[in-house]
Amino acid sequence: METQERTAVLTGREGAEIDIKVATEWTRNQRERNPGGVISQFFGRELLTKILQQPDCIGLRFYYANSKPASGWQRFVNKCFPRSEGEVHLIISGVTKEGMDQLPQPDTHIEAFSLKTSSATSSSSSTSAILGEQSVPCPGGAGCPQNTLTGA
Repeated sequence: METQERTAVLTGREGAEIDIKVATEWTRNQRERNPGGVISQFFGRELLTKILQQPDCIGLRFYYANSKPASGWQRFVNKCFPRSEGEVHLIISGVTKEGMDQLPQPDTHIEAFSLKTSSATSSSSSTSAILGEQSVPCPGGAGCPQNTLTGA
């Protein structure tokens, strides 16, 4: 039984700036390990703000996700020969100072591909958290930059 009071795990100040030379090297390493793969994801301010404005949210957590499930055989083979198939996604969750993800209730229905809520759903969204997705991938999406981080 835990007798000490737990202290906050997160402060909202986590993360650090990164030098452009290090960022360039690391993104190049990723592109070389995954040729032809997604190299970045763009999320708009509206969605990020909506998640960050949830009560008790002090930051964001990003989950790597893939839209294509792996078969049992693929899971076995991928342990020895990892490779990526399917569409790569990032899922965004708000996070509390205790390090807990702010997740919607299982019965919460989100209208696909829309951040707008009707008056019928906005009352439930104030008591239930939201998750973010539907970013714009690069390459392949509008506004994909040509710079040192993309290999241009």
